[in-house]
Amino acid sequence: MPHCTVTLAEELLDDTTDQRLATALTDAVVAVYGDWARPLVVIAFHALPTARFAVGGQLGTVPPPAVELRSRAGIFTLVPDAAPRLAAGLTDAVVGVLGEDVRADTAVTLVGVADDRSAVGGVLFSVQDPR
Repeated sequence: MPHCTVTLAEELLDDTTDQRLATALTDAVVAVYGDWARPLVVIAFHALPTARFAVGGQLGTVPPPAVELRSRAGIFTLVPDAAPRLAAGLTDAVVGVLGEDVRADTAVTLVGVADDRSAVGGVLFSVQDPR
């Protein structure tokens, strides 16, 4: 199950931005894996006030958008070139909602959890091709 954690400046969110980002990021994952993945994509937003973000020890820096997609490692091998397609697609999703000026600083991290270290309902399992 792909879990996306999106960290961005609180000031970038408004009444519609979070829904537009959730839709765009989900669509980016579905574009790589297919529609079977849609109900499995989980999006969590971490909105940071600028006063709570520091670079080089200096508070008040606007945090650039960051997306971390975490899933069982095996999901990255289900589709050829999944990692570069996800990196590009997730970046494009953020840019499509927040604007082109965030592209250069948008970070995407793809994290694969070892299949034998992933569980649902308390039961460990290995990845199986759900298609």
